[in-house]
Amino acid sequence: MSSTPIIIFGAAGFAALDAASQAGFSKILQANSVKDIDTANLYSGSEAALGKQGWPKDFTIHTKAPGFQPGCLKKQSVLDGMEKSLTNLGLSSVETYFLHSPDPDTPIEETLSTISELYEAGKFKHFGLSNFKPEQVQKIYDIQKSNGKVLPTVYQGNYNAAARHIESDLFPVLRKLKISFYAYSPIAGGFLVKSAQTLRDGTDGGRFAEGAPAAKLYNSLYRKESMLDALDEWEAIANGLGISKVALAYRWVTFNSALEASLGDGVILGASKASQLEESLAAFKDGPLDAETVKKIDGFWKKVEKDAPYDNYSVFIKQ
Repeated sequence: MSSTPIIIFGAAGFAALDAASQAGFSKILQANSVKDIDTANLYSGSEAALGKQGWPKDFTIHTKAPGFQPGCLKKQSVLDGMEKSLTNLGLSSVETYFLHSPDPDTPIEETLSTISELYEAGKFKHFGLSNFKPEQVQKIYDIQKSNGKVLPTVYQGNYNAAARHIESDLFPVLRKLKISFYAYSPIAGGFLVKSAQTLRDGTDGGRFAEGAPAAKLYNSLYRKESMLDALDEWEAIANGLGISKVALAYRWVTFNSALEASLGDGVILGASKASQLEESLAAFKDGPLDAETVKKIDGFWKKVEKDAPYDNYSVFIKQ
């Protein structure tokens, strides 16, 4: 069994790439033995673009039900979401189907009945959860267990060196229930590779820039004074090792965090350029960080812990 968690390509921004870049990404991923692709109903155009480029023939596809909106997990919404996903991807079944977020407007029993119906119809192989609190995960598991229905076996959550709250409450539940964990946002949406000064000045590009589609969310997640102050320390740790900040982030979450390859855990990486993708994949090949560096990263966490986000959904619903 590999000592490296599963490496998964996050295709949230895939539709924004031109066709040549999409084809180039495919070659890079296959050359690096990356076989799994993460997408979602919510990721504008992603599933359709993946289907158009024929990626489902070459990769294993994981996707998600509608999420982040009132009523998103009602029966008809989930059924329609699945059919839309399969049509766009050109598939009859996907590897994993995640509930992308909780839906306070819908009884979870209604949603789970629909998920079980889709599973029994052969629409997906594994049932996943994302952005649910530990007690919600336990409740979902208990309902499915008592009804003899498909159990959740994988959880996708926000996890990086600047967002570690789930280590104390979510991970114990997942381990008890034998649910694997896939880390999304391993570089904190790009925060861990940014300059504190450019973020303060508002001169940084990317998803933190004013007017960017997710700027409000990501600035709410990470652009806090204590976290900006700690970014300089993060950069110093990377410089001391002679590696990039992105390599530091990926190596920590992959090899030195709470992830366990033996338990089927994984890391979702994203990229908007081929050079970014290649740099990120190269970082995995360098393996674990040394004990002294891990200690410094633990110190970094202590400085940001108070203001660090729990997950994207918790911040999103407050906006």
